[in-house]
Amino acid sequence: MQKCLCVIAVLAAISSPLRAATELQYSGTLTQLSRSGPSTPVKQFDVYVLVRPDGDGRQCFYQLSERGGGGWAWPERFGQITLNAEDQKSAGRPAHILHMHDGTNYPVELAAPFFEFSEKIAPDAKWTAGKLSYEVSRERNVAERDCWQIDAADNFGRRQSFFVAKDSALLVAAERRVFMGQGDEFQLRMELASSRDLNGDALTLTATVADGLISLQSALDREDGETKPELSSEQLETTTAALTGLVAASSKTPLKNLVVAISRDVSSQSRRTDDIASLAKRFVGQPSPDFTLTTLKKKTVSLKSQKGRVTVLHFWDYKGDPITEPYGQVGYLDFLLTRRGRLGVDVFGVAVNSGFGDPKKTGAALRSVRKLRDFMNLSYPIAMDAGGTLEKFGDPRALGAKLPVWVVIGADGKIAHYHVGFYSIKADQGLSELDAAVVRTIRDSRTKPE
Repeated sequence: MQKCLCVIAVLAAISSPLRAATELQYSGTLTQLSRSGPSTPVKQFDVYVLVRPDGDGRQCFYQLSERGGGGWAWPERFGQITLNAEDQKSAGRPAHILHMHDGTNYPVELAAPFFEFSEKIAPDAKWTAGKLSYEVSRERNVAERDCWQIDAADNFGRRQSFFVAKDSALLVAAERRVFMGQGDEFQLRMELASSRDLNGDALTLTATVADGLISLQSALDREDGETKPELSSEQLETTTAALTGLVAASSKTPLKNLVVAISRDVSSQSRRTDDIASLAKRFVGQPSPDFTLTTLKKKTVSLKSQKGRVTVLHFWDYKGDPITEPYGQVGYLDFLLTRRGRLGVDVFGVAVNSGFGDPKKTGAALRSVRKLRDFMNLSYPIAMDAGGTLEKFGDPRALGAKLPVWVVIGADGKIAHYHVGFYSIKADQGLSELDAAVVRTIRDSRTKPE
């Protein structure tokens, strides 16, 4: 049903009369500041905003494009916020850029296209909101517009500056100090590049696509701030259905490139999903490949030694640098062992790293695995694999997919469950799909004759 809603949202709006709207285009940079030399931008970005009346307030749909330093997957590259009559956000998630610094992703919020305290602006005006103190410091001409400069400071000094059009609440430019990593300082700057009124057929089509994208985003039901690009089979199906209306409607709108990018990604992921499904069919129900692994504690685990036990193998890179979410979902895996271990279930993490096959790199690879193990306080054994064992079970990276790979081997030595990638989880349910597969395998082993 969900996949149909996105198509309906696109098609139903085609003939709806709309009030005039405004298109805004912002360009921006993120620059890492240096004390020893010139500072250079590490990321550039553009933000497209469609502003429509919404009662006494405004509805602002935005689309973000980024260059350099990583970036969002397409489901997080757009969104919508609702502003009330005072231009304060009443709903939605503001636009954020995503920058990778020292191996860690940092979401950085962008200023809204309308200044939320415009009614307070007056020469030399001062006020406080939250932890920030605001001051109208001077008049400036920015992007050929007469503006007020409003500085926002905290106990550590000035944090942000806003340049607001004198004849409206429109944000013409904004600057912000941002800190990442071990106190590394960056400057975020964005400036209005263009604006124009939008009405008639152009507005109808653009608004139709924007509404369709928001409906699709809602149907995908991804976590706020999600960074992984992979979609589940259900999400791919939902997106494919929505594209039926979006592709045609977007062809003459500023959102065309985004829709084309979505279409290409979904096509690529769908092919990969089909390949992975074929891989799973090849293994499930068949005898497990023979394997022998050595754990960090120098113990040997093999198919032969696991006979009569239900075995869960979790192939992942287990790297401790960087340590980033979702951590291979290893915390939930530890919980599964605690819950099912007494029923004859063993869990083994398999750290896949080519460095284990090179004596010069083995030490660094081991330190990285131990760092993650200690950080996550993992109780299950972790074994080492240079890649040969994973290859026996089918390396999804050869198909363009990513680790982890989860394999459940029954007490009879046959593969009962095979899954590539992260599971869809809810915090209170953990790895419910894997747990269900383990429980089925336990039951099957007890009902089969000796």
